[in-house]
Amino acid sequence: MRRARLFVGLLIVLVTGLLVGGAALRYLRPTIEPPAWANDYDTTAVPPEMIPAGTEIGSKPPKGWSHLVIKSLPRVKPSEVPKLPDPPIYRREGLRKAVSWMFTAFTADVVQERQGAHTRYRLRAIGLGLGANVKGTDMVLTVDSADGLGQPLTPDQKETLRIGYEIQRQARVVVQGPSFALLDTPVSFRCGDKNRMVRYRYALLVDAATGRLDVWCWRLGAENGGCADLGRAVLLKPDPIDECELLVDTKEFKWPGIPNEKTFGVDELPPFRVEVALPAALSELAGRTRYAPDDARTLEDGLRALLPKS
Repeated sequence: MRRARLFVGLLIVLVTGLLVGGAALRYLRPTIEPPAWANDYDTTAVPPEMIPAGTEIGSKPPKGWSHLVIKSLPRVKPSEVPKLPDPPIYRREGLRKAVSWMFTAFTADVVQERQGAHTRYRLRAIGLGLGANVKGTDMVLTVDSADGLGQPLTPDQKETLRIGYEIQRQARVVVQGPSFALLDTPVSFRCGDKNRMVRYRYALLVDAATGRLDVWCWRLGAENGGCADLGRAVLLKPDPIDECELLVDTKEFKWPGIPNEKTFGVDELPPFRVEVALPAALSELAGRTRYAPDDARTLEDGLRALLPKS
């Protein structure tokens, strides 16, 4: 009987020791905290801001925005003009002019913040908009605002603007942090012998100390993965005005003289000052559609390492 009691007593001591020891280990084990920057990255895909109607956009950043990332002035490539149909109402020349009537704008706003005795810069917002020349000034327009801004639209112009905004509304900011963002925008691109809707990806990098903005661009490709080019990226020129020349896909006219979103397409990335080959590991990250914060951080660091040193 004494042995049984002794055995039970030893067992209780042993179990208690294990429990206490386990609790002690839990207290002694270091808690692994997420890195300080983990909450900096918003990886929920959201639309960019729309540049307000009435905003005047010349060759410099417009009011309310610190940077003009790119302004595009599309036109039919001269060698492609003979491919245009010659509808009886406004003829080939009218169609050519209609294509170059609208411009597109892509802006960013980098703001200054005080942190104690130090000044830092962060990316506040990304903006997209469409517009036309109004009495000698390029101005962002919408179908609903055009009359009030002094630019009554013809039915064809309304349709052009409507389709343009329909495409632009598909753009998404897939990652945004204090000094880094990824923006995907749909683009009609010449792939082989036809135009296809692909996505350009823009990576915006803010220098937190100076507010300088560098923008990389590469081609993600179509929804099914075709027409992608993840092997290279280009660094855009500052405040570029892209007089982009469009190629005609005659099969994409709804009927003679009525284009759709793929009738006209580009075959080049926007104007750039540097082109680089993306390393294989970075290329894989560059092509993702969803990111965890640590992946976003790795991609940001990799793209910063590719920036010219001077």
